[in-house]
Formats: sequence, structure tokens, C-alpha cells
Amino acid sequence: MQITEALKSLENSWSRDIVLLKIKNGENSEKIVNDFFNTKKKEIEILSNSLTQKDRILLSEIEKLSYIESKLIKKIKHYNPNKSLLSVVEKDPTSTLHYEENKSFNLGFFMMKWSNKFVFISLLVISAIALTKQAWA
Repeated sequence: MQITEALKSLENSWSRDIVLLKIKNGENSEKIVNDFFNTKKKEIEILSNSLTQKDRILLSEIEKLSYIESKLIKKIKHYNPNKSLLSVVEKDPTSTLHYEENKSFNLGFFMMKWSNKFVFISLLVISAIALTKQAWA
């Protein structure tokens, strides 16, 4: 199996929808990752053997970027711009100051679209690196 076939197989077998369904059903992230790793061990081994030191550095940077994005998501999730406004209303109920409830925001759709682009770009970068390595070999 060549690197391009392994990359295509890995890309086609990782479905964010299925992972989200597993999370909703109570599976933890470690089990999801281990199950994927065990079912795609051959492809992951081919990919791992094809990585150069530059590729590993790039993957490390992508990992750091994902971690930072995760922190940003947590911060957005817990952000409450109306917190001070609520405290003013709670202190003085006769106040004419009222806050509007936030309009419904489909965070799930936003994250699916945003995260899919990130994963797709990451896979393209890995594919480009692998193909470049193969071309120079």
C-alpha cells in the first residue's frame, strides 16, 4: 500500500459525524482514538514511516494549534458578555436597564464547518509533504 492510498483510506474512514455520535452516546475520547488506531493500524504505520523530521515538526505545530483552538472554544463557551449587565439588573430590579437574550446561534454548525476546514487543510498539508517526499525519492 502506497502513502497516497493510506492517506485516502485514513481520510475516508474518519467521520466527524460518527465521532460526535459516539461522544453523544457516552464514549470517551481515548476509546474513540484507540478504536480508530486499532482499525487503521496498517495505514497509520505507513504514514508514520513516511514522515520526515520536518513533517513531525509540522504535526507538532498543528497539534499546538489544535490545543490553542480548543482553549479558545472553551473561552467562547464560558464567555458571558451580559454578566455585568445582569448584576446591575439583579441589584436594582426597578432599573429600566434590561438585557436582550442572545439570539440563537448554531454553534454546532459553526464548529463543524470551521473544524472540517482545519482537518481538511491539515490532511492536504500532510499529503503534499508525503507526495513531495515520494517525488524526490
